[in-house]
Amino acid sequence: MTSAIEQAKLWVRTRSVFSHLLWATLASTALLSLVLVLSLQRVADEHPRRYLARALFDAFTESALNPGERVKVIGEEPMILMTRQEAENSRFAAIYEDAVDDKDGIAIRRLGDNYAAVSVRGDTVSVLPKFGRPISTYALFLVGIVVMSVLFAIAAIYLLIRRLTLPFDVLTLGIRRVEEGDLSYQIPLEKTFGEYRTFADGFNKMVAELQRIHESRRHMLLALPHEILTPLSRLKVRKDMVPDATLRDQISKDISVVEEILSSILAAEKRSSGESSADFIDIEPYAREQIAQLTHQGVDISIRNDTGRKTAYFDSFLTSVLLKNFVSNAVRYGEGNPIVVRFSGDGETGCDMRIAVKDQGIGIAADQLSYMTEPFWRADESRGRASGGYGLGLYLCKTIVNGLGGRIDIESTLGIGTEISVVLPNALCTTLEDM
Repeated sequence: MTSAIEQAKLWVRTRSVFSHLLWATLASTALLSLVLVLSLQRVADEHPRRYLARALFDAFTESALNPGERVKVIGEEPMILMTRQEAENSRFAAIYEDAVDDKDGIAIRRLGDNYAAVSVRGDTVSVLPKFGRPISTYALFLVGIVVMSVLFAIAAIYLLIRRLTLPFDVLTLGIRRVEEGDLSYQIPLEKTFGEYRTFADGFNKMVAELQRIHESRRHMLLALPHEILTPLSRLKVRKDMVPDATLRDQISKDISVVEEILSSILAAEKRSSGESSADFIDIEPYAREQIAQLTHQGVDISIRNDTGRKTAYFDSFLTSVLLKNFVSNAVRYGEGNPIVVRFSGDGETGCDMRIAVKDQGIGIAADQLSYMTEPFWRADESRGRASGGYGLGLYLCKTIVNGLGGRIDIESTLGIGTEISVVLPNALCTTLEDM
């Protein structure tokens, strides 16, 4: 019982405002309709009584005007006198039973196209077999008016509620667009009114400020390569003056890492501007070549090509940035366990190519997954410092993928591992003829 109540409460809480208003209106309208129908039923019950009273008054008047004559007909047929047993076996049996149960011993019912009345006095049963006219047509007319009025009220209330809740759809669309990353979207104020317009205006200002912050951050990231390249070039010259060969090699590796990050930022911006250098590439040799450039001593990295094709059409440099980032993260947090790099088809037609890197490492908490592609975001700050990461890798990957028209998917479970994948559109169905 408690479970059913909780489920009912959950159902109510998950309904829209429009649904709540509509159901409340329908319930009140149904209650009003019930009252009206019961009132009409009362009117219908009083109708034959009025006819009977009129017939008896006519008989009384006739008797008063002609005292010497006996009144034989009350209504449209003469009154019938019979015993109880005869009444039980007659066509008036149902009315007779009602009269027996009535405190006054009188019952009236519709019989055929007219009404009949029965009165029980001792062992004598008096029957008025036919009087009055039914009001079925009039009653149906009244019921029809009630039904039409109810339908009209429901339609009017529906349109009114729809009008009052329509701005919710506009606001929901705006929220959805922002969730999808379109910070340039503004809710059209002309489609809102009242408190909705105040809310929409505040929402637009908030999104505009977020857009400004986002653009400022983007411009800062794009300015970094140009500002760093000059001192980096001087550093490359000066590192050759270091006498210690081991230290010189370490400095060279650090410089290479910085250059790769800067190249990734510039490449992402280049792809966002619509420039592309895609080509047909052998999948497995390409993957082995990129992974070989990474430091992963003692880690087993296997490559699987499940696309059913030897080659695919994609941007070699941008994809290498994606693949190296994914594999580097898998090596860094995979605790030395085997890593699988898998290429496969994706999408309804199988034309898209998915590149997935799966490790068996420490994993990521579920509440952190949505932030992993944000710039400078670290799920664990101490872990980031220990591994030398700055939280830019996946952000750059997301920027590149957005430019390519693809998407990044991250699935992870703490203590079990992480699978991060990217989908490259039309990489498997592009042919030389298409070029």
